[in-house]
Amino acid sequence: MDTMLLNSSRPLQYYVIARRWSSDLEFFRLESGFLQRLLDRYMSRLQGHSQFGKLVKAGEDLQELERMVDGDLLDRQLTQLELMAEDVIPEDADALTEVQVKLERLMSKLTQRFREVKQEVYALVLEAPDIDILL
Repeated sequence: MDTMLLNSSRPLQYYVIARRWSSDLEFFRLESGFLQRLLDRYMSRLQGHSQFGKLVKAGEDLQELERMVDGDLLDRQLTQLELMAEDVIPEDADALTEVQVKLERLMSKLTQRFREVKQEVYALVLEAPDIDILL
């Protein structure tokens, strides 16, 4: 796709944005996994401590975020844009825009909520009593 040109600038813009989102989702999955392992290690050492319930809630929030990720929708959008660039299928601006707006809302909500959960996890870890945790 890198050497192909799309027929109009809108699909090209959508493609660039969708590729960035794909990269963001890959990083989100990696970082989310790290945070979940961090929480798991703290939870196993803080059972019965006052922070335990908050750690469990933060873990549930991370799992909720992972369920929000719709990689299939993003992959389908990228595939459609690539097929249009190769003139395999005709350009359908309305359908592209509809999916792009949906993806924009999803990514915005996911990013905002992930920041909140990440800050919560960091605060809990920093407030936790000193325990020996090796990552």
